Amino acid sequence: MTLSDADRDFLNQPCYMRLATLMPDGSPQNTVLWYRLADDALHFICPQSAQKVRNLDRDGRVSAIVEDPASPHRYIEVRGECRVIRDDGMARQELQKIAVRYIGDKAGDFVAGLSADPRVVLQLVPAQIRRYGMD
Repeated sequence: MTLSDADRDFLNQPCYMRLATLMPDGSPQNTVLWYRLADDALHFICPQSAQKVRNLDRDGRVSAIVEDPASPHRYIEVRGECRVIRDDGMARQELQKIAVRYIGDKAGDFVAGLSADPRVVLQLVPAQIRRYGMD
């Protein structure tokens, strides 16, 4: 599914994303994440050992909500399959780009201060988009 220019403008704001994955018993697991939009896909990072990665390895279906911090009744829901990219170097480079959106010039120190635990890039290409409160 292709994002509209209005979708891109909204998603390019440094909002927080809530990602829902499915636990082994089918119950949802919800996580708040930083992200960035790249080539109409949402990119986000987490440790390779995270529960959400294990969930995605088993079932890649996700739902993500990005809410306007100024108006919680205005948000975009993105549904689709989330791809796990296991490349620690790439993940740290991607995290640098993501962190700049949220903490500016402190991003380098933030990324450098992370543990040596391997990181993964999670990539969500929208299959469905639902808009709420968008004019």
